Amino acid sequence: MAEHPEAAPAQAGDGRPLHTHQDDKPLLEALPLPAEGTFVDPKAKKKAPAGEAGAEPGVDPVVARLREAFPDVSFDPVAATADGCPIVTVPAERWLEVARFLRDDPQLGFDYLSDLCGVDYKDALQVVYQLRGVGHDRRLTVKVNVSKEQPEVPSVVEVWPGAGWHEREAFDMFGVRFSGHPDLRRILMPPWTPDDVFPLRKDFVDRRPKRERKVRPR
Repeated sequence: MAEHPEAAPAQAGDGRPLHTHQDDKPLLEALPLPAEGTFVDPKAKKKAPAGEAGAEPGVDPVVARLREAFPDVSFDPVAATADGCPIVTVPAERWLEVARFLRDDPQLGFDYLSDLCGVDYKDALQVVYQLRGVGHDRRLTVKVNVSKEQPEVPSVVEVWPGAGWHEREAFDMFGVRFSGHPDLRRILMPPWTPDDVFPLRKDFVDRRPKRERKVRPR
């Protein structure tokens, strides 16, 4: 019997090897490649190229729309998250006006506040808002800076009612006062906490007496 040389793996028309079963029958035909320039990698949409992370999205439609509507507000510094979503900074005195526009403008439609938190930069405080919209996949991060001497930011409860709990937590932990909040009081700390105690500030000192460490006998 003549010996058959080992056959090379079957290949598709574009050069890719075909997956074959042990009986050498095609198990999965190679899918045709999409036309050049039409393929959209879903992972690439979530992760921007490394060179773009942190860069200013000068052509981002959200930032462009904001600058068009508020030509007297710079929104600087403008940046972007690692996945390409824009980050803008809004002056505290214009924040409520901008928040209403972000929710009501048909081109933006940020009708959902997913998160709100405070940040202590030692010499200033910052409130960070995470915005989304129902029906689209756009996201926006808004930062509002305030001084520690006058940490006051307009409340956005009237724009996004879910902000009520988040604003109470930022007030409780950082001392940011949200003017116009319907019920701004502590939410995590006990009600007898002194008015100048905010546990997540960098200058917070825990003055409670040290507790004796108890070691469980073996």
